[in-house]
Amino acid sequence: MTPVVSGGVRDSINEALLDAVRRLGVDGDIPDLELGRAKVAEHGDYATSAGLKLARVLHQDPKAITARLAETIHVAEGAAIAEASGGYVNFRLTDAWLRGLIGRVQPGYGAQDIGRGVRLQVEFGSVNPTGPLHIGHGRGVTLGDSICRLLEFTGHSVQREYYVNSDNTQTRRFGASVYARLHGLEPPEGGYTGEYVIELAEMARRDLAGIENLAEEEAEPKLRMYAINKMVERIRATVARVNVRYDEWYYENRLWESGLPQEAIQRLRESGHLKERDGALWFGDPSDDEEDRVVIRANGQPTYFASDLGYLLSRFEQRGYNRVIEVWAADHHGYVPRMKSAAAALGFDPSKLVIILHQMVNLKEGKMSKRAGRFVTLDELIDRVGSDAVRYFYLLRSPDTTIEFDLELAVTQGNENPVYYAQYAHARLANVEATASQRHPHLAEKADVSLLVHPWELDVARQLAFWPDVVEDSTALLEPHRIPYYVHDLATEVHRFYHAGNAQSEHRVVVDDPALTRARLELCRAARHTLKTALDLMGVSAPERM
Repeated sequence: MTPVVSGGVRDSINEALLDAVRRLGVDGDIPDLELGRAKVAEHGDYATSAGLKLARVLHQDPKAITARLAETIHVAEGAAIAEASGGYVNFRLTDAWLRGLIGRVQPGYGAQDIGRGVRLQVEFGSVNPTGPLHIGHGRGVTLGDSICRLLEFTGHSVQREYYVNSDNTQTRRFGASVYARLHGLEPPEGGYTGEYVIELAEMARRDLAGIENLAEEEAEPKLRMYAINKMVERIRATVARVNVRYDEWYYENRLWESGLPQEAIQRLRESGHLKERDGALWFGDPSDDEEDRVVIRANGQPTYFASDLGYLLSRFEQRGYNRVIEVWAADHHGYVPRMKSAAAALGFDPSKLVIILHQMVNLKEGKMSKRAGRFVTLDELIDRVGSDAVRYFYLLRSPDTTIEFDLELAVTQGNENPVYYAQYAHARLANVEATASQRHPHLAEKADVSLLVHPWELDVARQLAFWPDVVEDSTALLEPHRIPYYVHDLATEVHRFYHAGNAQSEHRVVVDDPALTRARLELCRAARHTLKTALDLMGVSAPERM
């Protein structure tokens, strides 16, 4: 079914507010009136500090301004009424409008055409393919994927990419480690010691005939690419377990084969952005001793920064993306200004390169094996708690905060587990629909929503009204962690609505009165569609039975 594309009621309120401000005689630029959700429910659903903001413009008392605004504002469709409160104007969504909204909610409700087909690339989870993904990597993978889901939901054309490092210091150490294991030796200093390296060496012995007879300088590149390809296969399988797919696995060596880093370096030479010092080629000021500024080492070996210069050309110029979003671990924070500067030096708008950093993931105390004292792999975490819990818990916190992943909570079947709480709300809604079809097999096609009069019914509708705002803000700020917050709020109202029927049977969804049953069923369907849409954007399943 085609998603219903619509803006939120906040947009309608904002239009009415701006129109009223103009009627008060404000010409030219209008200051930010800070229209947003009311912080206290008693104040209504939305609030603006318009009186305080306009006092300097109109040279009037804020209370007088808000009184006049409240009298002047007329929100489309009678969606909200305005009330003056000191220097603020509060807005309350009307019961009639909330009832009307219920019937308009269909699968895909909340989708918007913010992107208008703008071509974006999101590059995320691009860990060196030198070992299995661990729990820290999982955060970047799920964060990036949910950003992609949001962008697609709001009309952007999105390409998901995993940049496969194949020719840097770490991958060469990886190749050398496989070579050493192939000959029964310990890996070199700084190499890779996991059991999987021994396994890769034996696989290479079987698949690459005669590889063990070659000298290291000839064998290492072959072993490196073989091992990298095998690790990419494993990474692809791991991310698929958490419902993540990539459109492109872009190998670093493709850049050098296409000549893009060489071209970028030549351009920066000509524009004076590259300087030589001590035989090395530096980006920017050569007196800055930061190693990350080196493009070509004194021994002639290019750095990862040289590859990244070519990668900028690949995306902004060769493939023509309007914007590039990268999701990195926070330990790369020092590299952000360097990449922005490089983009500008190559002639691209640095604001079009958006870099999102995420903090570490730690495990709270719980029974889980850390094989041979190593890190905990993402596969082990999925085995322990399941894909839904992994994704939900990763998205529960803002990227700039460290996650303490609570293993015991993640597998608890109770309301304290936010995943269970949300999914159980969806399952309850599906269950009452099934019950209704059995008891009233011939309900009216159209619901009489005027029968929905109780606060716990209208409060579910109120949460539905907020959903387009959440989509818009999450997309604009690239903050998918706002979605699980919303899901929890909607699930809370759904459970409250359900429990009202447990407390008094006449408040159940399915009652003797078919018209009232049909009206409540319409509310259930609207809430279920919205819950499923939100969970889909998180990459979390919406079960119909639990």
